[in-house]
Amino acid sequence: MTEKEFRQALRRGLGNAIIELRSNENRIIYKDIVQYYCLRDISYDSQSEGTKGFYLYSVICALEERKYFEHIIINKFMSHCSDILFLQLSDILFCYANDGSELAKNTFRKKYEYFATKYGKLSRNISKNIDEGFQWNEVAEKLFYIDGFSAFKRYAQDVGENLNKNPNNRKIYYDFLIDRGKEVFGEKRVETYMDKMCEKSNAIKALIDVLNEDKLLREQHDTKIEQEKITVNSLIEIIRKMALVGHSRANILRYRSTFMRKASETEILELANAVLDEENETVKGLLLDLLWRKPFPLDITPLLQYTQSDNESLVESSIKVLSAFKDNRIHALSITLLQSKGINSFALSLLKNNYKKSDDNMIYSLLKKSAKVSHHVQQCIRDIYTHHRSINVFDTLFYVYQKGECTFCRYGIVEAMNHCNVLSDEILKECLYDSYEDTRKFAKKLIEKRKL
Repeated sequence: MTEKEFRQALRRGLGNAIIELRSNENRIIYKDIVQYYCLRDISYDSQSEGTKGFYLYSVICALEERKYFEHIIINKFMSHCSDILFLQLSDILFCYANDGSELAKNTFRKKYEYFATKYGKLSRNISKNIDEGFQWNEVAEKLFYIDGFSAFKRYAQDVGENLNKNPNNRKIYYDFLIDRGKEVFGEKRVETYMDKMCEKSNAIKALIDVLNEDKLLREQHDTKIEQEKITVNSLIEIIRKMALVGHSRANILRYRSTFMRKASETEILELANAVLDEENETVKGLLLDLLWRKPFPLDITPLLQYTQSDNESLVESSIKVLSAFKDNRIHALSITLLQSKGINSFALSLLKNNYKKSDDNMIYSLLKKSAKVSHHVQQCIRDIYTHHRSINVFDTLFYVYQKGECTFCRYGIVEAMNHCNVLSDEILKECLYDSYEDTRKFAKKLIEKRKL
């Protein structure tokens, strides 16, 4: 493995980086690269895939430099760093703690004291993605496992004291941690403790009062949303106003979920007709986007025509809706768009329900023109080959396996390899060390089945 290959594999969380460290007697040459990535956030999307903390700890162990890296990690962890990097460092240190390191355990305790003694004056820097309330929450949760129920009691007391001074301090993520405490220690134990201490501690009473207040506000909000009725006409007016000021799809999600939750078939049909009647292509695209997860109830011929528009929003929305249909015209459209606009056009999604085995060569020839595979391409390749089988798809799936950034989607690619009967024993053994937990579990299960 070259240095470049190792660097790319490590950043993406591939298991072959760990295999390389285990097998290379001169593994020390990778030390600087490992240090570089340990001290930088290398997650693609920590909300869906988690951090690569466990993976990086496995890399450190394979490098046989545990003591050296422990001090490096601790120094960075104790500094001011972005939230996602903080999570990664926290996960690495938690692995040290689980392996019995008192130094790592004491580091969590020391960091907790730092946050606790700020007495609620926790900083939040949006531009640098630093939220000390979020980070204190992370440290407290780790201490639930390290120090047990005493850590939960300490956290509840500390947060209660801060809220007692300032009930509006929303920099503290107390509600999540109480629920997490119930998961770790049991709902009965937590509620019994809170009820008992409510009569003895003003701090715990303040915490419970704020929790109850927030619960009531959420219930009132949910009731308001449930009672809210959005008509097709009001929806059209809202979206027209949004289009004028340049709002994106993300801004209409609330209205889409509220409308679709209660929409009748008649209203869905009314919305579809409104799409066809709308002259403004940006508004047309946003309206069409509302129907993304609902079958378009009218003839799709106009949608096929919309894909030829110069308005990217309309093209993308049309493709999303068309991807739910199986139709020879859609297959022909997909091939045309892919050949004219390339693999990164959204046209690949049209093949999920319209794939033909003759498409394999074209997909691979377009795919290998890209040095890396974008997220939506990963998703499309995964969806195509978990819904269809082809024995000639190894090169395509292996390329996406190596070059894709999202580890959650890589798990889907491995499943697609297995579905198409092209998952080799070598790749399966690499997957045992993959950064994504479900991939590791899947590999272990298959290896036991294959008796490798």
